[in-house]
Amino acid sequence: MQGIIFALFSGLFIALQGIFNARLGDAVGPWLSVTIVHFVGLIGCLLIYGFVRDRKIGGFRTLPLVYASGGLLGVLVVVTELTSIQLLGMTWAMSLLLVAQILCAFVIDLNGWFGVIKKSSNKGQWIGVGLMLTGVLIFSLA
Repeated sequence: MQGIIFALFSGLFIALQGIFNARLGDAVGPWLSVTIVHFVGLIGCLLIYGFVRDRKIGGFRTLPLVYASGGLLGVLVVVTELTSIQLLGMTWAMSLLLVAQILCAFVIDLNGWFGVIKKSSNKGQWIGVGLMLTGVLIFSLA
């Protein structure tokens, strides 16, 4: 149940972040917006870490370096998200973003990439993917 609550809040935060970033991008441009967003995020994380200290920094040494690139991916997420919202509007951009995210996660699960446990698919999942794509198509044509 806790995972479901966190996932729902994550969806809420992604939607809010997208519109906030798009408005900031309108005001200052996409790259300065990304810089501001990540600087504010860094300050927030450092403050929280100062109180929580949930892990030791030494754990970083045992991890493949590629996983440290998540911050760069975050930069790309923010700039592509804010640009898509500016060009397409909030709902259409979020629909495409979520479909791309789900499809990517599905492919990663199917192949077991990045240390994820490989999972087999079933007919219902493929029907779900088809329904999701059909729904986005219907939404875009409406």
